[in-house]
Amino acid sequence: MVFATVREGDLVWIQGADKVKSVPSSSFGHRSFCGECGTPFLMKVDHEPETVDFSVATLDKPEAIAPGFHIFWRSRIGWLEPGDQLLRHEKFRPDTRGLEGTEAPE
Repeated sequence: MVFATVREGDLVWIQGADKVKSVPSSSFGHRSFCGECGTPFLMKVDHEPETVDFSVATLDKPEAIAPGFHIFWRSRIGWLEPGDQLLRHEKFRPDTRGLEGTEAPE
């Protein structure tokens, strides 16, 4: 799934904000989704509270945002070969801050 990251205050809901539900999804983050249909929207991590990661597929024009790298490459589905030259990080990208002492998922 392709996510983009923006500063917390830069994300603006145009409609449906009252339907968004959030649940803890790991020891360090929460995921938000539509409470009616289940569409995944956001990932917020405790160690980077000033940003929010959102699902690019939920945009009206998702093609406007191109991916810049792959994360959790080690745990991808074996047949996935996207055919691009983007950086592939085994887990989180190396500059992810706030994970000291936290076991990143495999």
